[in-house]
Amino acid sequence: MPIDKELYRQAYALYKKSSDAKFLERARLHSELSSAEAFKQYAELVEFVWKICPEPSDWQRQEKLESINRYYAAVQRLEAWRRKHGEKT
Repeated sequence: MPIDKELYRQAYALYKKSSDAKFLERARLHSELSSAEAFKQYAELVEFVWKICPEPSDWQRQEKLESINRYYAAVQRLEAWRRKHGEKT
């Protein structure tokens, strides 16, 4: 079944117009939001994402903990080096 090119172009134009209108509305609302309201919306978004995200597996949790431990070990080595070789004031 061939695609009606003109109908496709019209649908795409309407979609683009709608998408642009939504973007402009979000931009307009953004400039009207106070910092507190913007943060509240952000916090609500984070809470929503936490609800829909699946729990990490035991392996993922373990990998994350090991990664954090490697990072802090590197930070401690860097701090020890800085204390030994850093500028004396």
